[in-house]
Amino acid sequence: MKSNIDSELLQVRAALNPRMMAGYLAEAMGMAGFHQACRILNVKYEPGEYCTILYSLGKQPLVGSLRWDGAVRDGVPETARLIAPLGMLVYRLEHDPALPGLEVALKPELIAGVLAEELPELRDSTLRALRCKPTVLRYRPGRRCTLRLDLWLRDVRSGAITTRTLFGKAYHDLAKATAVYDEMLMLAGSAPVRDGRLLVARPVAFLRDLRIVLQGPVEGTPLDGLLEGMARTPTASDPRGCEGVIRSAPALAALHTAGLATYRQRPIADELRRFKKRAAQAEQVEPVIGARMGILAATLPDWLDLLPEWGEELGLVHGDCKPSQFLVGPAGVAMLDFDHCGMADPATDVGTYLATLRQLGAWQSLDRRRAAGAAARARRMRALEELFLEGYCTASARRPEFRLRAIWYEAVALLRKALRAFARNPRSAMPALLVEEAWRCLDDL
Repeated sequence: MKSNIDSELLQVRAALNPRMMAGYLAEAMGMAGFHQACRILNVKYEPGEYCTILYSLGKQPLVGSLRWDGAVRDGVPETARLIAPLGMLVYRLEHDPALPGLEVALKPELIAGVLAEELPELRDSTLRALRCKPTVLRYRPGRRCTLRLDLWLRDVRSGAITTRTLFGKAYHDLAKATAVYDEMLMLAGSAPVRDGRLLVARPVAFLRDLRIVLQGPVEGTPLDGLLEGMARTPTASDPRGCEGVIRSAPALAALHTAGLATYRQRPIADELRRFKKRAAQAEQVEPVIGARMGILAATLPDWLDLLPEWGEELGLVHGDCKPSQFLVGPAGVAMLDFDHCGMADPATDVGTYLATLRQLGAWQSLDRRRAAGAAARARRMRALEELFLEGYCTASARRPEFRLRAIWYEAVALLRKALRAFARNPRSAMPALLVEEAWRCLDDL
């Protein structure tokens, strides 16, 4: 087993070397002889199973796939090219077999034709689509892809040309795409959205054959961008970051208290079991941090019996609630990306939001150039945690014991983030920092 892990690590470390991979990728994709800069955009490493890496070679996104479970070609297209020295299969983003809608969505002439048939304002009016420019915004291999679609429209009567921008998300699973679309319709018609206490993207159409959900744009400034500026300097910088945190709390409370429901469930006990498995896999690769994550994963379930005493409840949650999912603007606060929406304790959303603030402080502490102000920045992020929690509890009329649940769920979210950080880079110092912060949360309890 040890020799297998050692061999696996050699493959992964080579695959994470952009300079080395630039040559391999260029040769595999028939681009040899042209200098192309290589960047690594995303990594998902599950020891003993697979490693999927999203590269950018020049302007071309490419997916590299390593497998160690025997199913070498499982989950990769027939068009994949082999990089023999690494045992890696590499393919273009648009050929992802789990996202068949991308083949159409990324071809301007094809997606323009689909939109002409599916959008009511084009199908039932004098407007005609002249062209469509698709742009990839975010992509997770084998799971989903977010697109921006810029449309140029012409009125056949007046000849006037107008533009429209839509956003689409392609999913790997039709059932999930259907659920997301149905939940977006429900949210768009909910009381907090009608009252302006919460803004959400309006669903426009569901391209079922492509597994793509279309939605309209939402105005506002991303909250995470404002917070990053605050975290970089020892003294307070952009006050809009603090203001955005304060304003996002009642927006989340409005979602949680709207009385909405969906059939999707997000049981925490199942996730805690997955944590143990992933920590055990990590321990095979990096014994020290893997063991620390494993101890935390084994400890967190000990608190499950206390949750009912602390007022545990079931309601509609966002499922991935963090500052990057909020847009702050004059018209209100918008929440984005309800992919992980489901039924769970609302304290899960609050804990995940708090954990992201703490993660931001920990991330800045890794920058040696800013080491002198690390303690001050961490205190500022902790102060923002308290501001958010206080604002949320006030807006939702929560009892004092809600705080206990939120802190426990913050520890859960910090371990989740530690495992994700390990999956992106097994040699990163971030997982250890996040585990330490999780223990601090449990100490507070």
